[in-house]
Amino acid sequence: MADPGKTEKPTPKKKEEARKKGQVAKSQEINSTLNVIVGFVMLFIAGDYMMFGIKQLAAHYWGNAFTMKITEETVILMAQDLIVKVIMLMAPIFAAVFITAVISNIIQVGFNISFEPLKPKISNINPVQGMKRMFSLRSLVELFKSIIKIAIIGYIFWSTVKKVMNDIFMTPLMDMETYFAFAAGTAMKLTAKIMGAFIVFSLADFLYQKWQYDDNLKMTKQEVKDEYKQLEGDPMIKSRIRSIQREMARKRMISEIPQADVVITNPTHVAVALKYDEKGEKAPFIVAKGMNFMAEKIKEIARKNRVVIVENPPLARSLVKLELGWEIPPDLFQAVAEILAFVYQTKGKIRLDENEKKVDNKTLRDDIIPYIGGS
Repeated sequence: MADPGKTEKPTPKKKEEARKKGQVAKSQEINSTLNVIVGFVMLFIAGDYMMFGIKQLAAHYWGNAFTMKITEETVILMAQDLIVKVIMLMAPIFAAVFITAVISNIIQVGFNISFEPLKPKISNINPVQGMKRMFSLRSLVELFKSIIKIAIIGYIFWSTVKKVMNDIFMTPLMDMETYFAFAAGTAMKLTAKIMGAFIVFSLADFLYQKWQYDDNLKMTKQEVKDEYKQLEGDPMIKSRIRSIQREMARKRMISEIPQADVVITNPTHVAVALKYDEKGEKAPFIVAKGMNFMAEKIKEIARKNRVVIVENPPLARSLVKLELGWEIPPDLFQAVAEILAFVYQTKGKIRLDENEKKVDNKTLRDDIIPYIGGS
């Protein structure tokens, strides 16, 4: 069981770390059951081939037993030859069982290769740790499972034999063909029942292993918080980074104000600096904006650098909602164009037709500002 203080479910990161160490929810009972089933199936399919091979081996060795010269060398060669031929005969079963074991593991835990369990650990040779493992809950569960398996096999064997007890007493009277048919049929029934019971047992064991795996990986609330900090970053550090970023953005914004064409104000609470590149294709865009203290700072820098300041509260409130570097939206083109026209005229960039003379800046300002600022 997990520590009482560990009440939180394991996070994906915790599970991934455990997976890298080879700790996965896997039932060995499923592997064993599938291997036995596949082994019996392969015996049924390749039984004739194996029996034929065994007969050939027996005929070969018994046929040469009395003519072969028995020496240490011939015995070694004969044993080597026999081992190779037996392995070749059993190869289909070995291959099927191996492939089944691989597929069974992939189905249960996916494709996962870890060498962590193979690393030597001091705890593995520590007698105290060994005694703890011997009398741990896991060991008791494994013992209980073994007892259940023996009980299942014993009950199925007893119930099956009980049903054919009368036929068993009649076997001495059977001919060889009938006897083998009876024995094979009884063995197949017994095997089918045992395999069916073990399939159910294996599925139950898999559910238990999955529950135990999740229970062992449970975390405390503090562990979850610490992991979140590792993934997302310490809130204090993140706050400091944001503060530095804001400071850098503020300095960059302030450095852009002298190049602005106009500063539009609320007049006291909001200030937005605009710049328009006459040669470019972009609409006017925001180079600086601020409220309250920052608005006063923007206006102060604008005055020092002779940037025109225009009061237009509705326009200022609309522009301050936009981000730095954004172009003004189409619905504000008209209002901004009128202000920029005024700015260019006050700077002497545009000449009016009237009398082909440059209009006095003060007169132009007195005429246009009420129109712009009072709308």
